[in-house]
Amino acid sequence: MAKKILAIILVNVFILNYGFSFSQGILTLDPLLKEAIQNNPDILAAKNRWEAAKARIPQAKSLEDPTVGFTFEKARGSPFQLNKTMSEDRMLSVNQAIPWFGKLSLKGKIALVESQMIAGEYKNKELRIINEVKHAYNDLFMNYREIELKQWSLEFLKQAAESAEAKYTVGDIEQEGLFKINLEIAELDNDIRNLEQERGSIETRLNSLLNRKPDFALGIPELREDFSFNKDSDSLYRLALENQPELLIFSYAIEKNKYAKNLAKKSFLPDIMTGVVMRGITTGTIGPWDLMLALSVPLWFWTKQRYEIKEAIANLEEAQAAYLAMENRAIAETKELATKVKIAQNKINLYKTSQIPLLEASIKATRSAYLSGKGDIMMLLDTERMLVKTKIDYYRELVEYYENLADLERAVGVDLSEVEK
Repeated sequence: MAKKILAIILVNVFILNYGFSFSQGILTLDPLLKEAIQNNPDILAAKNRWEAAKARIPQAKSLEDPTVGFTFEKARGSPFQLNKTMSEDRMLSVNQAIPWFGKLSLKGKIALVESQMIAGEYKNKELRIINEVKHAYNDLFMNYREIELKQWSLEFLKQAAESAEAKYTVGDIEQEGLFKINLEIAELDNDIRNLEQERGSIETRLNSLLNRKPDFALGIPELREDFSFNKDSDSLYRLALENQPELLIFSYAIEKNKYAKNLAKKSFLPDIMTGVVMRGITTGTIGPWDLMLALSVPLWFWTKQRYEIKEAIANLEEAQAAYLAMENRAIAETKELATKVKIAQNKINLYKTSQIPLLEASIKATRSAYLSGKGDIMMLLDTERMLVKTKIDYYRELVEYYENLADLERAVGVDLSEVEK
């Protein structure tokens, strides 16, 4: 009886070593990322902010609206008896303010750079949402794998409990051993229920990032286990400096403040006000014209224009210092994440090439010892438990690898799988 139950247990160990099949469909990552980019509300909001910023560029380069007015001079009697004014005292005036040459051009350049900064924010938001989708996908993968391994471990323990009960009835095992098996069964059953509850939370988080209903059905995630990360630090630094949206935003801030400084210097130059007045507008003929040209005078330059320049210089120096600080942070973050990716890769290789094969060999040796009467069921259970724990640790390192890789891609601003090696 005990050997028959042991045979069933060994079948489960075989399945544990070589994987399982599911009736549920496979959930792949790439379609989820495309869906998030198309439907995520945060990304769409950032995109609309960028569109609005681009629409401000032609506005910034345009002249102010002209003013058109009617004037009735020397009106007699009631103010509403305008027909009593002389024809030459009835005037149509048009006035237009014109900034000094170059000011509108600089305002347009500032608006353009501001739109580029908001485009950087849009790209940064997209990268962050993609990163969150990848993390949720990886968490869901780990949840499925952990439930899978613990379910098979639970079945293993239940069948082992039957074998232990048979041995206990004939006095080949103490009650304490049977108690430990049943206690572990209860703990595993509780762990599985908790993980199933956690799965619902992860699926809701992933669906919300895709702008789906919270209970939208998802399949089973898959992660590749054959990979090789070989990006060197210099190429990663270069990618970060060229593509990292937050770093680009700071570089655009420098450019914007350079234009603002030049615009502040032009504030010492006068703006122009032009005007045309046509008299006798009700006579049906063209009457005399009045022309007007006026200049603004920066009379209070020591308290206004001079401090505009000081403000612009301070803003420029602040932007330059902020860029250097951001550059240092980007390089440090890139180095740290690349190191974490390589460490996770090394751990994965250790599990695949050493620890898991050794434990699988140990399972076979323990089985042979048990069948020959030199081992016991508790030793076999300990080996099985260690194998399950090691496989869970292996999948955790696999998830750690992909999550650190996702963080690294966010830090450098590009999908590393699309970059030539």
